[in-house]
Amino acid sequence: MTRTCPRITETITYKRRKQVGRKQDILDSLPGEEVHYQLDDLTCPDCRHELKEIGSFCARQELLYVPAKIKRIDHIQHSYKCQHCSDEAPADKIIKAPVPKAPLTNSLGSASLISNTIYQKYVLKIPAYRQEKDLRRMGLPLDHKTVSNWHIKVCEYYLSSLYERLRQELLKLEVIHADETPYRVLDSERAKDYVWTFLSGKHAKTPIVLYHHGSRKGIEAWNFLTGFSGYLHCDQYPGYLRLSQQDVTLVGCMAHARRKFRDSLPKDKARESDATSVAKQGIHYCDQMFSLEHSWKDLSAEERYKKRQSELKPLLKKFSDWCYKKSVSVLPSGKLGAAFQYCLNHMDKFMNILKDGRLELSNNRAERAVKEIVMGRKNWLFSQSSTGAKAMAIIMSILETAKQNGLDQFKYINYLLDKLPNEPSLLDNQRLEAYLPWSENVQLHCK
Repeated sequence: MTRTCPRITETITYKRRKQVGRKQDILDSLPGEEVHYQLDDLTCPDCRHELKEIGSFCARQELLYVPAKIKRIDHIQHSYKCQHCSDEAPADKIIKAPVPKAPLTNSLGSASLISNTIYQKYVLKIPAYRQEKDLRRMGLPLDHKTVSNWHIKVCEYYLSSLYERLRQELLKLEVIHADETPYRVLDSERAKDYVWTFLSGKHAKTPIVLYHHGSRKGIEAWNFLTGFSGYLHCDQYPGYLRLSQQDVTLVGCMAHARRKFRDSLPKDKARESDATSVAKQGIHYCDQMFSLEHSWKDLSAEERYKKRQSELKPLLKKFSDWCYKKSVSVLPSGKLGAAFQYCLNHMDKFMNILKDGRLELSNNRAERAVKEIVMGRKNWLFSQSSTGAKAMAIIMSILETAKQNGLDQFKYINYLLDKLPNEPSLLDNQRLEAYLPWSENVQLHCK
């Protein structure tokens, strides 16, 4: 005898918290204007007596998009003559009111217009040829080559000096992160160009992010970091190794090690084997380390250092012993063998994290900074020349450093192009000090 069990349907209800006030907060934060709707005829349609207003209320609120526009500014310089001096001298005494200098002489590009094209390209990742279409729509027939030339010129005249000043500040730090990514340059003599990224550590008081265009040879990192002494977070690309001759301690990236174990896992679960469980053990070791680091994120550097000595150091030693033990039973030519080889070759770099509480277990900070270049590369594809690639690296450095210091990137680049042309010399470090992203005046005007 077969019994049929009745189907039971269970209904589960729950309450979802509604976001309160978010829309109104947005509306209240924006400048507004009122549009009033009033009756033209103040006569009652029934009795024909006069209507009296008793009040009003806001029927709705909406956001109005105001399209950007370009207008011409005529800078009129007034001249003055001293009649007394002119009467007593062979030539007239003429005094002219000072006029602020433009970023580029005899150019249509003002500080605000050039800054907008920079913001559009390097922050919003809109290529110059697409900006050209938008500028034409607004009545300005500019060629995209002109826009690119503006960027190169303002870097050459103004921004390169500030970039070098930022590099000097970066080299004073004791912890730096580094990474690199390919970058296409059409007129380059090299088979492949690269953009290097160098940035300050998590605990730096003044964040700095710098990009450098060049080849992938180790001499690029060597030259850029000349004078630096401290810890360098990096992947284990051989180009960094010679920096150890320069009193630089290389710190490995455990995220790279974890990634190599993860990549050794088969995509097809049906092909899982004993090697799969070994790879998962490697991932588990890495996860344990990251879990410990996460639990210490709010500690001071000194407290974190002590925690690492008591908890992370034994775990790293255990991981190292496990790698030595398991590597002998794994084919070195496979992905899992490569993961073990990577860990064993660079275990000393992983151990260096134990030397200072300010160091990090991964180099993800540099990888995130590199993504700005990668996203730009996907949109504008390449630079035409090495000069253009160098300008790109300088501009991106200044914009990213501004963002890390809490500045509005457009306001900052506009501030620089408005003020720097009127400085008597950009070789004076003391003058450039006032234009660094963390300076008091910049923080006041560019938030």
